[in-house]
Amino acid sequence: MTLEALNKRIKTTTDLREIVSTMKILSSVSVSPYEKALASLNEYAKTVHDAFWGFMLSSEFMLPHNKKEKNEHILAVLIGTDNGLVGKFNRDVLSFTKTYFEEHQINSDNITYLCVGKRLGAIVDSTVGSKLHSTYAVSNSLKEIGSIASTLLIKINEIISKQSTSKVLVFYNQKNGTASPKTKVSQLMPLPYDELIKLKHNKWDGKSLPIIPENTSEMISGLTHEYLTVILTSSITSSLAAEHYARMINMQQAEKNIDKSLEEMNLIYQQARQTQITDELIDIVSGAEAMTPKKNKTIL
Repeated sequence: MTLEALNKRIKTTTDLREIVSTMKILSSVSVSPYEKALASLNEYAKTVHDAFWGFMLSSEFMLPHNKKEKNEHILAVLIGTDNGLVGKFNRDVLSFTKTYFEEHQINSDNITYLCVGKRLGAIVDSTVGSKLHSTYAVSNSLKEIGSIASTLLIKINEIISKQSTSKVLVFYNQKNGTASPKTKVSQLMPLPYDELIKLKHNKWDGKSLPIIPENTSEMISGLTHEYLTVILTSSITSSLAAEHYARMINMQQAEKNIDKSLEEMNLIYQQARQTQITDELIDIVSGAEAMTPKKNKTIL
């Protein structure tokens, strides 16, 4: 490679490093809003939990116990990304899902898939085919997350009403410290009735029990809707936070690789340049010697 070509390659790589560095900074900044949103959702989830708690203490309404069915039909909601530069983000979700069902010995014929993320949907479609019911695009806007969650709930209720679905599970990625994102599963339906029933035996934190409306069915319906909404919204938000964090980690690694390449290319350039200078000096000296007239040797 000529010095000119090598110098051009160094300049292109330097420009690429600036782009990668900018993307790393943008991803790092983008994580914060999602983390704040998650913190708010966790607080709201606690409020919903306390509402269930107060309801269980103040009402004679009986919740059903969870029953394990032999051939339960499961609706798997997979949340991925439509954006790139995140490595195996989507494939990790699908891989974890398949492993989960294998470990729990769930018949693949009893599983229906619902995907959030067109790219993930394409991967799932190529794997499970007709078992994929629907695919929805995922937005990076915090304002759109609630709308996506509401749309999913409508579709989930529609699928449940048409199929004998006994359980709805949500699979998504979440931040994992400084490492790559970790895939997690949350049960959306049925509600953890056994845990809610146990709340009857817990002592209420406040001085007096909350007042429960007479129409307990509307109360439990409203609480259930809020519970499902907060689970779905939190899952989507967690996935988006993990996506930006994964991109930041990938850009950070790419930045290190580019720095290493630049260091190697600069060393090669300096060596080649030094060799060229040495060759030029040798040519100059050789030319000067050739131009200098030789003295006649004295014959004794």
